[in-house]
Amino acid sequence: MPVFGRIAVSMARVQQSEVLIGREPIEGFPTHTFVAFQLLRTKEPKLEDRDLEFSVVSGPNEEMLFRCLESLHKTLRTSRYSWSVTVTCNEAGTGLPGRVRAHYPDATLIQNEKSIGIAASHNRVIKSSHARYVWLLSDDVLILPSTIQRVTEFMDRPGSARVGVVSPRLLNPDGSLQPSTNRFPAMSEILFTHSGLRKLSGLSARSGSTSPESRSNESASPVNARDQVVDVDTLRGVCAAVRMKAIRQVGPMAEVAFAGGEETEWHHRFRDSSWRVVYFPEATVIYYGSQTARESSNFYPDHLRGDLYFLRTTRSPVTFGAFSAVLLGILGVRTLYAWARRDKFAATAARRNAQVVWRGLHRNSQYSQLQPS
Repeated sequence: MPVFGRIAVSMARVQQSEVLIGREPIEGFPTHTFVAFQLLRTKEPKLEDRDLEFSVVSGPNEEMLFRCLESLHKTLRTSRYSWSVTVTCNEAGTGLPGRVRAHYPDATLIQNEKSIGIAASHNRVIKSSHARYVWLLSDDVLILPSTIQRVTEFMDRPGSARVGVVSPRLLNPDGSLQPSTNRFPAMSEILFTHSGLRKLSGLSARSGSTSPESRSNESASPVNARDQVVDVDTLRGVCAAVRMKAIRQVGPMAEVAFAGGEETEWHHRFRDSSWRVVYFPEATVIYYGSQTARESSNFYPDHLRGDLYFLRTTRSPVTFGAFSAVLLGILGVRTLYAWARRDKFAATAARRNAQVVWRGLHRNSQYSQLQPS
């Protein structure tokens, strides 16, 4: 079976631009992106010279990355599909590229000069991909046997011609089901969550927000418990196969967060363009529960950025402004209350979320400024 890949260590340079919708930039969060939507719309599609391309972005836990790559290669060794693997080393000066090269000489390597967003790293691979389907993988995912074959066969079916995104079922390491589907964010749900009333009331979330703060195993979309293929609003972006033909129509992910939440608005664009987003439980992966992302103190603010970006691009400016003002008030009260109780952790979390909301209201705020201090 042909394996398309070459060792190419290159330096990824973050360049500032705006994500374009149609022919006009989004009025909202400015972003850093390697692939402008307009370029994808106007360029002739590249020749698809392979079936599958896998984009894996490294985190701080190198052991997880090598376990992910090993599970991927075990599955692909007997695959009838042509494929390539691109590993983005997102930490500079670690020597990781050399170790990946030694174990997987057929992989394409990208070395970032500094840590950049997960969406930015995946977008860079998408820009140069010649595959029919691009798999976007978290480095703390283990691919189980037959997963890739089953997903690809499903997307190749005549009845799946409008399937744009497919995600398999996620399992915890102990084999239990991990929630992975959500409805699109609802303003009322976000306000209820960040007010603290959810914990006081004991009520569970209704999956009206993609943020993990708003989710629990009991509150996840009922889709998660089904054993049937079903269309959903949005999925966790830790393991997804995406049709390149669809990406050329809707554009890349908006790079509004470092890790988490950025796929929500992307999935909305797919659905708006009549592409299906599908939960596919006939294939399964093991996901280690955001171990990589949770090591960062920005994990939950990143998901809030994703929710806010979705609302800003799907609501009127007046509605979004009023919602943001209310949310700022709630977070301000929570910050003061936490300081009064001398709960430094809660106060810091509320303050960081408030900074995300405040900076999101300013159209000219930069990605670096969206990082909480």
